[in-house]
Amino acid sequence: VQLQDRNERLHRLGDLQERMGKLAGSKTDLSARIIFSEEEKLKISKDLIDLQIETNRMKEQYEMENFELKNMILALENRVLELERGSEKVTGERDDLRERLQALEASRRELADEYIVLKSNYLALGKELEQEV
Repeated sequence: VQLQDRNERLHRLGDLQERMGKLAGSKTDLSARIIFSEEEKLKISKDLIDLQIETNRMKEQYEMENFELKNMILALENRVLELERGSEKVTGERDDLRERLQALEASRRELADEYIVLKSNYLALGKELEQEV
């Protein structure tokens, strides 16, 4: 009976050792899977960091181009305002010159009329002088 009891204990001990062996193998397999999982996690983290770097670079480029475009727009708007001011100035000068031209035209007409009167007076006086002579 004692031998049978010992035999059962030894058998249980063998089962326990077998389970321990499986557990150790399982633990080794689990460690390998954890290492592989960690490696995958590191690769994914590296890829994510690379993607973030690329995203930041693209954002920087976008903001730089956006800034340049806004500066260009402001410069063009400035140029438009300058041209509008120049146009207003030229329009004012043109209107002033037009008024001066109209005044000169009126003055010329008056002088032409006066010349005609003076010429007719001169001719009349010339005739009178001839008649007197």
